Amino acid sequence: MSTMATPWKHPDSGIYYHRIEVPSDIRDLIGKRWIKTSLKTRSFSEAKRLFALQYAETQALFAQARNRINLTPKDIEILSQRWFEQALSEIENEGVTDRYIVKYEGEGRDDGYQSINMFVSDALERGYAQQLKWVRGFVNDVLAENNLLLIEGSDDHKKLTAKLCWRYLELSKVALDRHFDDWSSTSDKYTSRAGEALSTEGTQKTYAKPRKLDYKPLSEVVSAFVSYKVQRGDWDDKTQADAEGVCAQLIDYLGANTDPSSITREQLRDFSVLLSQLPTNYSRIPRLKNLSLQQLVEISADEELKTVATGTVRKKFVFIKSLFKHAEQEEWTDKDRAAGISIPKGAAKKRKPYNPKELQSIFESTIGAMRKSDYWLPRIGLTTGMRSNEILQLTKDDVRQFEGVWCFDINKDVDTERGQAKKTKNDNSQRLIPVPEVLIEAGFIDYVQALDDGRLFPCVHLGTDHTYSSVYSKRFNALLDKLGLKPDDSEGIMRDFHSFRHTFRANCRAFGVLDETVDLLGGWRDQDGRTAGDSYGLHYEAFIHELKAGINKIDYTGVKFQ
Repeated sequence: MSTMATPWKHPDSGIYYHRIEVPSDIRDLIGKRWIKTSLKTRSFSEAKRLFALQYAETQALFAQARNRINLTPKDIEILSQRWFEQALSEIENEGVTDRYIVKYEGEGRDDGYQSINMFVSDALERGYAQQLKWVRGFVNDVLAENNLLLIEGSDDHKKLTAKLCWRYLELSKVALDRHFDDWSSTSDKYTSRAGEALSTEGTQKTYAKPRKLDYKPLSEVVSAFVSYKVQRGDWDDKTQADAEGVCAQLIDYLGANTDPSSITREQLRDFSVLLSQLPTNYSRIPRLKNLSLQQLVEISADEELKTVATGTVRKKFVFIKSLFKHAEQEEWTDKDRAAGISIPKGAAKKRKPYNPKELQSIFESTIGAMRKSDYWLPRIGLTTGMRSNEILQLTKDDVRQFEGVWCFDINKDVDTERGQAKKTKNDNSQRLIPVPEVLIEAGFIDYVQALDDGRLFPCVHLGTDHTYSSVYSKRFNALLDKLGLKPDDSEGIMRDFHSFRHTFRANCRAFGVLDETVDLLGGWRDQDGRTAGDSYGLHYEAFIHELKAGINKIDYTGVKFQ
């Protein structure tokens, strides 16, 4: 007599699992011997209920493996829309954008982030193998969540892979918009069929939520939520610490044993207000550690301490929104209590160009600097508009002559220190920039020619984010602070290395450099769009002497370089 399958309890964690051995006749097709899924609970009664649902899906998967089915084009569209709807929810409710956008050197909407759509577009052109590199994980998730089995390389698998790539393109655009708080774009056409039934499902399935006999306390909901995110690998250590910190403050405010379904939207809004009254960097100040939320707010008010920025509050509250979204999905609450609650956007700081007096202060302070990067980077940034990471990636071979003109060659050749292609913001960022005459007169070419092969500034090492700029930026910002050039928060002004790029653009305008020349020098995109005809003949080599003439138009009289 066969034994009825039951939940399996992990001997160390005490968490129950759905753990079923795959029958030998379909093991090769399934691709594994065991199917093991966490039920995310230590309660046996809860585990039995969840196990029954999971067991039914597993048996259906086994039946499907024995009776292979084909997906219709409509099925593939429905699957892609189900995935799109779920991914969009994660972007909008949990702030999960790192899968869809890429961070580059710089800050702000125009300089700092880019959607990954150009990479996925390339994969779509190059075929199935390249597409799989981008969406294999997403395809596997879709198949698992919909209890389907497709073999890699099959026609249906290829069609689904391509379809998810197309959806990935749209998500990358939406993710970039949402990252910068732009909610004007919509993608309703990609979710209109998400609720329809697949041909393999017969009729549309509906699920009735089981009646709750009791509730999971807020503290347990938070613990389960954090465990879920960590097990999925969604968070790194810092993100986990940030999430646990704000969730602990929520528990402190509402109570550990609170029924999550009793929490009101007014309470959550009040909580967000308290977050905005916290002192800046309170977690790094010894005397403020281990204090309750209310104590921190009171000290901040009594001592008139500087409070956290609006952006920080918004980032903290993203975790709260994600928590309640997850709680609803797991049926620990009757609904998403935080849905639609938003934190008002604070006034954005504006970056202004440096004036001659500020430039002279920076240049004088770096004459004789021990690190050559401290001396040369501000001068290169001012006269070329290059981003700091673009400069720091340069090798001796990247400073070369073309048609008799010394140039900076910004390319995507392999960075031997990282073992990967150099980072560029976009395709336009790969460009040739004539070395300005003022740099040549200051001895830059002599400096380059005296170097051994390798990077121009090996004194700057990679940061934890795998860029050189993160390490250098900290030192440069410290210099600005020392020189008294860092604006007060009340001024609403931002000043950093990237301000050189703005200064270069302003100088180009002031000295009559043609807009097309400026765009080629800075690698700026044409914000109004460029027609196909505009792109013909757009080769830096053809314009190198014009570019040299343009960049040398800028007069730096009044700023002493040496």
